[in-house]
Amino acid sequence: MVRALAALATLASANLNVPTKEIAPGVHMPMAGLGTWLYNSSQAEAAVAMALKAGVRSFDTAQTYENQDGVGRAIAASGVARRELFVTTKIDGAQGEDGSVMAHEDNLKLLGLEYVDLLLAHFPCDWDATTCSKEERQATWRGLERLQKSGKARAIGVSHYCQQHLQDVLEIATVPIAINQQEWHVGMGPDPEAVKSFCDAHNITFQSFSPLCGPCGGDELINGELVTGIGAAHNKSGAQVSLKWLVNHGSPVIPRTLNEQHLATDMDLFGWELTAEEMSRLDGATKPASVETVAADCQLTVTV
Repeated sequence: MVRALAALATLASANLNVPTKEIAPGVHMPMAGLGTWLYNSSQAEAAVAMALKAGVRSFDTAQTYENQDGVGRAIAASGVARRELFVTTKIDGAQGEDGSVMAHEDNLKLLGLEYVDLLLAHFPCDWDATTCSKEERQATWRGLERLQKSGKARAIGVSHYCQQHLQDVLEIATVPIAINQQEWHVGMGPDPEAVKSFCDAHNITFQSFSPLCGPCGGDELINGELVTGIGAAHNKSGAQVSLKWLVNHGSPVIPRTLNEQHLATDMDLFGWELTAEEMSRLDGATKPASVETVAADCQLTVTV
C-alpha cells in the first residue's frame, strides 16, 4: 500500500491532516490534493483559492491546461508560505531536451514560482503521436533531469507512460522516476494493464488521474450502487469510497471541484478504513472501464 507516510503539518484553517508519501528522496507528496484539468485560468484561480482557504496544499496543473497563470495568482494571493505547498505541473512531450527546459521555464513564469515540487513529462510522444520514439523520450528525460539538478523541480516523473516507455527512460535515468501518472479508478482493477506492478518493481509511484473517471461520461464512481452501498456502512459518500480505494493502493489522488462541500469530502479520506472484504469487492469491479487503456503492443514481457 502506501510506501512511506509522514504526517503533514495540521493546517489551522481547516484542521486538515493529510498524510504524505515519499515519492523521491526527501520529497513527500500529500495523498490528497486538487486537480485543475479542464479548468480555464479563472476557474483554476477560483478552485485553488477555495482549496487553499480550506487548508488544501497540493495542486496539479500542466502546460497544456493553459491555466497555470490562474493557479499562480491564487497561490500569490493566499499568503500561504511556499514551503507548505506541493505543486505539480507538466510539460508536453517530444519537445527535445532544450525545448523541455524552456517549456518549464515558461511554466514557472506563469505560476510565479522559482520551482515546483513535481514536474512530469505529460505524454510519451507529441499529442498527435507523430513524433514518438525512444530517442525523443530520452531527450525529454534529459531535459527534466537538468531542471531537477538545477533546483527548478524537486522531483520528476512521467504521465501516460506504459512499460516500454518507462524502460526507455530507465535505460538512461540518473534521477529516479518519481511518479507515473495514469488513468486509474475503480473498475480498472488494482493493477491496470500490469503497469502498476511494473512501477512497483522499479520503485515508481503509480498515481491516478481521473480518479472519479470524469471522461467516462457517467457518475458510476459517485452514485453507483457499489460505492454508495459501501459508503453507507461508513457514513461516507460514493466518491469518498472511490478515492479511498486509490489511497489504499498507494495513489495520491487529485480530484477537481469548484464546490466547497465536495472539496471537504474529497479531503476526508483518512481516519476511517475500508474492510478487506470491501477492498476486494472494489478490486473486482469491472465498470466503468478505462478510457485510455494502455495498448497491448506497448507492454514488455517482464517478470515482476
